[in-house]
Amino acid sequence: MNTLPTVRVFAPEYWGELDKFKQFYSTTHDFNSDTKKAVSGIKGHFDKALKLHALAAKLAPNMSIDNAELQERGATSAANSQEVSAVLEEVFTELYSSIDCASKIVSSIYKRCRHMPGGSTRKLFARAAQGGVGDFPADLQAAFVSAAWYDELRMLRDELTHSDVGSCRLTQDGKISYMHTGVRRDNNALVLPDVFAKLDELFVGVNLFLGKVFHFLNQGLRAEPIDALCCFSRGRVYVRKLTIAAHIDFDSGVCQSRQWFDQQPDFRCIFASNCGAYARAAEAF
Repeated sequence: MNTLPTVRVFAPEYWGELDKFKQFYSTTHDFNSDTKKAVSGIKGHFDKALKLHALAAKLAPNMSIDNAELQERGATSAANSQEVSAVLEEVFTELYSSIDCASKIVSSIYKRCRHMPGGSTRKLFARAAQGGVGDFPADLQAAFVSAAWYDELRMLRDELTHSDVGSCRLTQDGKISYMHTGVRRDNNALVLPDVFAKLDELFVGVNLFLGKVFHFLNQGLRAEPIDALCCFSRGRVYVRKLTIAAHIDFDSGVCQSRQWFDQQPDFRCIFASNCGAYARAAEAF
């Protein structure tokens, strides 16, 4: 009896521009090990930020305990509010880490551009947005210019990483306010009246920025075939050849496992009967 599960890993219907770049960049770019890790780190940090955001939302109702304690005793340890604040601050830093990784990719690809700041995300954003990087593509510059959220996120990340932390409180209207005295706005401490609403804005902004950047970078990738993992089934690995294209779905590419599993019926791919990649491979013989 077969107890090994079939796990489909080729799911292009869920790919964004970053996923496509991650799949195909090796046709064009010979990144060093640090830059390769940064390619994976973009989505890794973004997904981590999403998980932390969800965790903060789970913890948020506990902040009412602090308010009740304050009303009843005139003082509170604010332990629950501190927990929410600690998690939310990690969301800010993880979002910035995602942008930091993307900056490494852009800097690596365009390192020969005049005035390209090596290794500094802050300088890259400042110079790109101002047109200060010679020969920098206009579409990429437009992505940096549109990132109006960047400075606020950078200031928060810098303070949280290199200086002090902020604090949260549950307001009377049920929103969670966040304050950081180390970040100044119009000579006043930064106050976000609804920190969850601000984070929603940042998630959208960062996601759109990454989409624009990697949509552009994908246009410059060579249309050369790569090996794409399809699935794991019955202890075997199934692979197809795949070339970057405007539209990629589960039928794309050419099955590379057909020859061996056609000779071993017990290991025939469970997707073969309805797979365009398998049909394409069969037609070649």
